[in-house]
Amino acid sequence: MTQRQALMFANRVRKNFRRLHGVFERRGIGAFRLYDRDIPEIRAVADWYEGHLVVAEYEREQTGPGWLESMAAAAAQALQVPGERVHLKRRRTGAARYQRLAHAGQRLEVRERDLRFLVNLDDYIDTGLFADHRETRALVRAEARGALFLNLFGYTGSFTCAAARGGARSTTTVDASANYLDWARDNLLLNGVEGAEMVRAEVGDFLERAAGRRWTLCMLDPPSFSDRGGFDVQQDHRELIDRSLELLEPSGVLWFATNHQRFEPRLQGLHCEEKTEETVPIDYRNRAAHRSFRIVK
Repeated sequence: MTQRQALMFANRVRKNFRRLHGVFERRGIGAFRLYDRDIPEIRAVADWYEGHLVVAEYEREQTGPGWLESMAAAAAQALQVPGERVHLKRRRTGAARYQRLAHAGQRLEVRERDLRFLVNLDDYIDTGLFADHRETRALVRAEARGALFLNLFGYTGSFTCAAARGGARSTTTVDASANYLDWARDNLLLNGVEGAEMVRAEVGDFLERAAGRRWTLCMLDPPSFSDRGGFDVQQDHRELIDRSLELLEPSGVLWFATNHQRFEPRLQGLHCEEKTEETVPIDYRNRAAHRSFRIVK
């Protein structure tokens, strides 16, 4: 069965690469999705990062030892990617979003139009860049000129880079991880941005402490779940949105996004427009990677 699946997987990855690579090269985009469970019996994800191939397995009992390696080898052969540029990951149910897997510490620079981001393809489940939000970043950037920008759950600062390059008057990036804030600083410097405010804090604590401050544009992309404070985006998103809106000037804009697969929004009474159709890019249309909403205070 593994050999048959490997052949199917390789054929689909090759087909998708031929369809997408030229399109993205013309746009100056070096990171995109090649495969996301396109074939139901092959529960895997494959991503392209500037000539590197990242293949991840959604673990289950049906995939025995060596299954992921076989899938990755077949895809690499189909795309003529050398072995040292193939990266394997196993996604486990309930695994932490930013769980550390290794300590290689190697970063790769990837393009997103005129932006540049540093990714790490080995040390974490996620690479440091959520490519499914490239269009969201473009939309945030488009309305950032002159803005006071706030990035909550800032991670490695990709939205901050987009807002800064879009002409934001100031940027504030908030994350609980010193490691990711350092990464965000590196991304900002890579994009020629200096003087950005970086705040290490839990977002809930920051919202309390910053009660007297105001911003005009905010990105809010929380994890679906967090052990810290027992956060659950389905249960807690409305309170989090309301508290974030309190920090915005009148007519300020809040972008809210979630990758919760069964998310049901409770946004009644808000000046809100769902933007998912605009923000999910063509390489993620097989399985909508997120939902997004633009909310005006």
